[in-house]
Amino acid sequence: MNQIQNGDKEKINFIPKKFLFISLENLSGDLAWKMKNEGHEVKIYINPETESDRDVYEGFLEKIEKWEDYRDWADIIIIDDVGLGFIADYLRKEGRAVIGGSEYTDKLEENREFGQNEMKAVGMLTLPHWDFSDFNQAIGFIKTNSGRYVFKPSGAVSSDMKGILFLGQEDDGKDLVEVLEQNKKSWAKKIKEFQIQKMAVGVEVAVGAFF
Repeated sequence: MNQIQNGDKEKINFIPKKFLFISLENLSGDLAWKMKNEGHEVKIYINPETESDRDVYEGFLEKIEKWEDYRDWADIIIIDDVGLGFIADYLRKEGRAVIGGSEYTDKLEENREFGQNEMKAVGMLTLPHWDFSDFNQAIGFIKTNSGRYVFKPSGAVSSDMKGILFLGQEDDGKDLVEVLEQNKKSWAKKIKEFQIQKMAVGVEVAVGAFF
């Protein structure tokens, strides 16, 4: 154990690997930096459309313009975000070692209705929910069916929109109606699908698994 703690690479038969990171927003830069410090070779691709994240870890990590040119170079490919599952599936079909999601897991993450149906299919209990793509229709629904609701974006949304979550506090839903009325014009530009869910009071628990 002391040999490992002291970082004696020869005594623990350290074999350096070549890691290729594919990222939308450079979410795994810290992991890439840690692996580089451990003695592995690391290259990272960041989606050119996310300009605000491309300068993160500048000078610390080797950044590339096209991940396709390095898939033969890499021993292991790490894909760190939702929305890239089609790339992960493609690379796996080529026989490459990939750590990341898939088109199926992307759909679970981005499509709340699909995720709810999958949970129902395996016998899990789900809360009543309604899917919308029009804010005015959602406002009309709440006014007609007064109650306490939660607003949740659905579908593919930017990271700054994923954090928009409103938990209604009033039993008639008027607070949520007010929030939607005030923000519908700006939110509609980035949130194309969303879900209104029946409010449940309790302790929220999240479960994750790696396979």
